[in-house]
Amino acid sequence: MGIRKLKPTTPGQRHKIIGAFDKITASTPEKSLVVGKRKSGGRNNTGKMTMRYIGGGHKQKFRLIDFKRMKDGVPATVKSIEYDPNRSSRIALLYYADGAKAYILAPDGLTPGQTVISGENVAPEVGNALPLSKIPVVL
Repeated sequence: MGIRKLKPTTPGQRHKIIGAFDKITASTPEKSLVVGKRKSGGRNNTGKMTMRYIGGGHKQKFRLIDFKRMKDGVPATVKSIEYDPNRSSRIALLYYADGAKAYILAPDGLTPGQTVISGENVAPEVGNALPLSKIPVVL
């Protein structure tokens, strides 16, 4: 993910660094992996304000991220790198060989069209997922 450093036009921007949008390849999310996100605005079930200073912001949809990567041995192709409004990292849309779709957190160096796989006996490359005991020690 590219990084953009702002020029300090105000004191709050003096050391501000934000992510760039140059690596994003899709503008709309996959509909089957998106759910609505409810905001309470600091109110409880009766409508009474219980937490102050909460509210506002832009409307967001929640992307379902596959953190476990339990499809061992099934290769997946990276379809696109997308923006996620709920986190500071980018997400990658995977199309598995068996027809399933999933979002993962996109590591640096992951590009659309690349093949990733998870399991115990896979190569330790960018995007692949393997158990901690199988990751080689690099000195």
